[in-house]
Amino acid sequence: MQWDPDFFEQHGYCVIDEAIPAEEVAEIRQAISEFMDAEAMKRAGIGKEGTFELDHAKRGDFIKWIDPENAKNGTKRYLELIESLIQSLNREFFMGVRDFECHYTQYPVGTRYMVHSDRHKHGSHRVVSFVFYLNENWQKSDGGELIVYLENGEQMELLPQAGRLILFRSELLHEVLVTNRMRQSITGWMLDEKRLI
Repeated sequence: MQWDPDFFEQHGYCVIDEAIPAEEVAEIRQAISEFMDAEAMKRAGIGKEGTFELDHAKRGDFIKWIDPENAKNGTKRYLELIESLIQSLNREFFMGVRDFECHYTQYPVGTRYMVHSDRHKHGSHRVVSFVFYLNENWQKSDGGELIVYLENGEQMELLPQAGRLILFRSELLHEVLVTNRMRQSITGWMLDEKRLI
């Protein structure tokens, strides 16, 4: 895997295709399917603590937080990749990332996540957001694109193709468009403090 930290520093985002081997992507997909079958994936909400709410019209995904200590197979390899990216960002730009958190994510057909920022209004330790896609043979007609609104007024639109990893600054507004196929990913955040979960 190759990536350009200077591009991230300049533009506030970067895209890495084929971030891990296809067989490890398949292992992560299988893990999500097993969690869904066991009803371990839960409806995701918006906000935190006193501002937390469930609003399926705004956000329709199901999630399961990942415990790095017990991660296996493809998930373990993916987490190792994130750790290496953190080391690179801290080494190159002194970003002060101290930890990360992430969860498996599944969007059923017809769901979306409306425009939002990953830095909560009431304080946030999220510095860099990252999303890793698991969806094979995704087509434009399948929907579910990630739109990131860049500081220069432009917007980036990405299909959630299997093996694609995107990193972007957590304060940037972004959204997930309505998906016409089941859409799976790992979503996470690099933090400037040790995670609490």
